[in-house]
Amino acid sequence: AREASVARLNQGIDRAIRLVEQLLALAREEAGLGHPVAQQRLNLQDVVQFAVADVLPQAQARQIDLGVGDTEPAWVQGQLDALRILLRNLLDNAIKYTPAAGRVDVALRIAGASAVLAVEDSGPGIDAEHRAHVLDRFYRAGNASGASGSGLGLAIVNTIAKRHGATLVLERSERLGGLRAELQFRLVDDGAAGAS
Repeated sequence: AREASVARLNQGIDRAIRLVEQLLALAREEAGLGHPVAQQRLNLQDVVQFAVADVLPQAQARQIDLGVGDTEPAWVQGQLDALRILLRNLLDNAIKYTPAAGRVDVALRIAGASAVLAVEDSGPGIDAEHRAHVLDRFYRAGNASGASGSGLGLAIVNTIAKRHGATLVLERSERLGGLRAELQFRLVDDGAAGAS
C-alpha cells in the first residue's frame, strides 16, 4: 500500500510539473502576441526531427506506432523552440488520446507557397462541435475523459501558430479515423543558405 501511495504521489507531482510547464509556455507565447516573431530562418524538417525524438519514449511506452511520412525541406521564419513546443504538444495529445497499439503519423509537404505540417492519429478524434472550443484554455472535449490533461495543449499550439502567421485546422483524419491537425506556414526562399 505504501508503494502504491508513493507511485500515486509521484504521478501527481509529474502532472503538476507538466501543468506548470504548460502554463508557463502559454504565458510566454501570449505575452508575445502582437510582437513580431524573431526572424530566424529554419527548416521545419528539423522541428519534426526534434519533436518526434522528444515524444518517442512516450509512444514506445504505449506501443503507439509513431511514424514520420514523407517530408521535404520546408523553410519558414520563426522560433525553433516555440515550433518544437507546438509540434510536441500536437504529438503529445495524439499519443495520449490514441488507444495503446494505435498509430500517430506526422507529415510535412509543400503546397504552393505553403509548408503543410500534419499530425494524424487513430484515436477517438474530436467531435465537430468541440473543435473550435478545444483551442480555448482549459477546455476538454467530452470524449477526452479517458486521458488526463489540463486542456492547455491545443491552446498553446494555436497561440504559437498565430504568432508565426500559420493557419491551424482540426478535422477528422480520413486515413486513420482520429484527429488530423494541419498547420500551414508561409514558405520563405531557401536561397543559398544551404541544407538543414
